Amino acid sequence: MNENTNLIDINENPINLFDRWFQQAKLMEIDDPNAMNLSTVTNDLQPSSRIVLLKSFNDDGFVFYSNLDSKKGVAIKKNSQVALNFYWKSLKKQVRIEGKAKIVKETDADEYFDSRPEDSKIGAWASHQSLELKSREELEKRVATFKKKFEGSKITRPKHWSGYKVIPKLIEFWQEMPFRLHDRVEFIRYENKWKAKKLYP
Repeated sequence: MNENTNLIDINENPINLFDRWFQQAKLMEIDDPNAMNLSTVTNDLQPSSRIVLLKSFNDDGFVFYSNLDSKKGVAIKKNSQVALNFYWKSLKKQVRIEGKAKIVKETDADEYFDSRPEDSKIGAWASHQSLELKSREELEKRVATFKKKFEGSKITRPKHWSGYKVIPKLIEFWQEMPFRLHDRVEFIRYENKWKAKKLYP
């Protein structure tokens, strides 16, 4: 049974609306309510997508962290226009975001890196993310090497590891409604002001 009966308010601030939906998702989704699909496009117009984890958001944008030398990092360096997509099956709701990805401040990246578990920090050093791996043993050896390197000392953030903030220019909210007459609202930012319109389902 569909529990979405109230229509989306086009007069609401989209960041506030996202926050409300996200809080609901954290209560309802079994695993990773902050999981989002990140889509990038290369210079030759080849799209690529993968799931990443939202780590924070505010009026300025949506933040995730990654190896800058990964496939997504290389794509973003060449074309910073990206898309995000959240789908919360338990809520029967979806949010699409289009915008520009920018690397976060080094102080912000350092602060988040320092909050990670020690093994995750070592993993950031050990992984040549997206490059060919000959064997699992090769990765395990690299992990062991960096554990020895940082033994008894602080594990610093690698320069090739940081965060991206996706600055939204478009946010679309979708919620399932009876008989596939879904409710959709698109918010587009013009000179730091949001304008909203309803869309056909």
